[in-house]
Amino acid sequence: MTESQAAMSASGRAQGAAVAFGEPSRRQRWSRRTLEIGLFCLPALLISTPWGLGPFAALAIVAFALSPGLIVQGWREVGRELRWLIAMAAVAAAVVLYSKLHFDVRWREADNRLRLLTLPFFALMIYAYRPSRRWLWAGALVGLAGAFGVALFQVGTGLDRALGWTANAIVFADALIALIVVAVFTRPSGELLWTTLACALGVAAVALSGSRGVWPGLAIVLVVGLIVSGGRARKLSWTVLAVLALGLTISWWVGGPVAQQMRMQELVSDVDRVKRGNDHESSLGARMTLLELARDTFVEHPLTGVGIGSFEKVVLATPQCAPPAPRIGFCKLGHAHSDAFEWAATMGLPGLIAIFGIYLIPLSLFVRRLRAQAVGRSRSTALAGLVLVLVYIACGLTQSMFAHQLIASFYAVMVGVMYGFALRESRENAAWRT
Repeated sequence: MTESQAAMSASGRAQGAAVAFGEPSRRQRWSRRTLEIGLFCLPALLISTPWGLGPFAALAIVAFALSPGLIVQGWREVGRELRWLIAMAAVAAAVVLYSKLHFDVRWREADNRLRLLTLPFFALMIYAYRPSRRWLWAGALVGLAGAFGVALFQVGTGLDRALGWTANAIVFADALIALIVVAVFTRPSGELLWTTLACALGVAAVALSGSRGVWPGLAIVLVVGLIVSGGRARKLSWTVLAVLALGLTISWWVGGPVAQQMRMQELVSDVDRVKRGNDHESSLGARMTLLELARDTFVEHPLTGVGIGSFEKVVLATPQCAPPAPRIGFCKLGHAHSDAFEWAATMGLPGLIAIFGIYLIPLSLFVRRLRAQAVGRSRSTALAGLVLVLVYIACGLTQSMFAHQLIASFYAVMVGVMYGFALRESRENAAWRT
């Protein structure tokens, strides 16, 4: 497609969108711009500042207050398309609330999971207010660059692993991979250079975090990028993949500062220690022990588990953590380091069903949007949402994603945002074709 044809195509889509949604009033334009600034702040400030999701939440509330009628209008148009997300959030909330009340645990333990209730609202808000996706992409670039700067400063001043503003290296790395997904798959046409540079900084920040469980998620991003991209983007994806493979190989066999930071040598040592017998103190050994404990707990309490956020009690009940043993190393781990195992052990079979729904329902909805939308598939936010869920699933194999407020909240917000954009793009394309 030539540049003139692309311009005519964009003009046609814009005219179709205007016909489909109608011209906004001045107040509605202000609310849209407020939401766009919020979308920029969402990835830009997530882990590169101590404010996290706060600025986005505040700006979203202001945008809603400026023009609440848009939500009503949007509900009339696509409320039916949100029914599965609403059902998913409601079921998860019911399971969480039952566990909280039944076991009388703190509200703090239920709070992270209950944020899923905001997911359908943000999807509806993005659809109804029609913000530009470019603000989200630009915010992701700033967020990746800022996170790298923070990581470099922290490691340079003596920290073993970069934490960002999260106080947890694994959470920091998980959030970085999520930002890379946003940067890659919401990229506007022609913005390849800045996206590549920002993602390179993001990958470097992941390495400085020393987290190994996020690399499968990065592999998913690269593989999907290779499948859907073409031309320069595909060549660049192959180049990045080759450089990463070469870097990992050199780090593994040669050693040195890079390998030490990425903890590759430690992984080899952990594997050897596990082969020799039970090892609770190494990273790998502790995770395997946690999975065994979670499995046994689920078998003993299949219907209710031991209570949301209460896996720590299971750990402390093990012989190696019995008093007067000091609470160090393995005994300080408070969750199962795996989504499915954590939800099964703490909330039983209902929890296991809930976590599967939290991932599989959005996944199927994004797949459905992709199948229905042939135009611009490689840059579609439906694809971005699909990859984001896949990355969370991959990271959730070695980390309890919803045990941490930041990445649990980011999932609820970003999946809703992506689905809202996907619904809007689908409607605009339909209007354009007619």
